[in-house]
Amino acid sequence: MMSFFPRACALAGLALTLPATAEDAVFYRCTAADGGLTIQNAACPPGSQQRIQRIAMPARTAPAATPAPAPGASPAPHDAAVPVPRPGVPAPGALPVLQAGPADDSGNGILDSDTLRRDAATASAADAAAPKAPLPPIFRCESTERGTYLHELEPAPPICLLMSVTGLGGGNTPVNAAGCEVVRDTCEAVPEPQRCASWQQRFRDARGRERFATADNHAAATAERERLHAVLAASDCAVPD
Repeated sequence: MMSFFPRACALAGLALTLPATAEDAVFYRCTAADGGLTIQNAACPPGSQQRIQRIAMPARTAPAATPAPAPGASPAPHDAAVPVPRPGVPAPGALPVLQAGPADDSGNGILDSDTLRRDAATASAADAAAPKAPLPPIFRCESTERGTYLHELEPAPPICLLMSVTGLGGGNTPVNAAGCEVVRDTCEAVPEPQRCASWQQRFRDARGRERFATADNHAAATAERERLHAVLAASDCAVPD
């Protein structure tokens, strides 16, 4: 004997235990003398009030037969995963491809991973196709005091060479008098095929000055190294490691 409460749960539980046939299922509602209600699939015991209820049960359908393979066709391997269609679930080929959705009130759109990959590939292709800015001119200068060095502007910065002032002014030269001659170093533009190597060398020199800079001029040395890094990064000339 099986007792279930409430009534809906009792009917559902009994329906699962009975075989699925085309005939009606018979349930017995038994009310005891103390008012207790019991629903069962057998006649009620003596002394209780009995009420019979019939419920139509659906007929069991036979499983669909598996079609035989066509002559000459290779049988599928036993370990091959064969998708089994289920009611209400679309086949994999019928699933829609998610695209970028319309922007909402905040201006944000809904993107799926496939859209993000396409956008990243498009951005990378655009960056690769975009022409890089040419390197600015750079000059190689010669100096009797500094030797050979690289300079970005033309003409080169002036240099004041000290000169003797003895005897100037008719012999009345002040003791603390001084004079110099302003000269400029000889500079020539670096040919374009060698321009990248010259800019890279200038960047290495600036990086070395930053590494050994004192606390007073470290900020200026860092700013110069960052400026040269930006010049190389904006061109097709690689930044040295």
